[in-house]
Amino acid sequence: MTESGGQSLIEVALALPLLLVLLLGMVDGARAYYVAGLVANAAREGASYAARNATATRAQVTQRACDTTGIAAFGTACPGLTVACTVSGGDASVEVRLDFSLLTASITDAAFKFNPIPIRADARFPMLTAGTPCAS
Repeated sequence: MTESGGQSLIEVALALPLLLVLLLGMVDGARAYYVAGLVANAAREGASYAARNATATRAQVTQRACDTTGIAAFGTACPGLTVACTVSGGDASVEVRLDFSLLTASITDAAFKFNPIPIRADARFPMLTAGTPCAS
């Protein structure tokens, strides 16, 4: 092996971990963006469901939001998904929160301690029926 070949090998050995961390960071960013869209859609669907169904319970609104995300099988509970439902001023409001775990958790936890990342969205729809959804 020549001297320049050894130098190239050392350069690759030094640069490769940094490039892999950047690649995983990009993957985590894309996943977080996708999950943020799922959470926003879940909040909108939950608020719409509550506004259209005057007798909808908190459990039904939560299940509707969960089913919209596709995180778990249809009709089963979504792990880590928190849904808050309120009615005020003639509007149904739903806030959805999900703790998003990073793929690069072992790397980032050593330096920053911000895993999991809470992703939340809220939506508000005017009540379309008389009643009080989210009551129980």
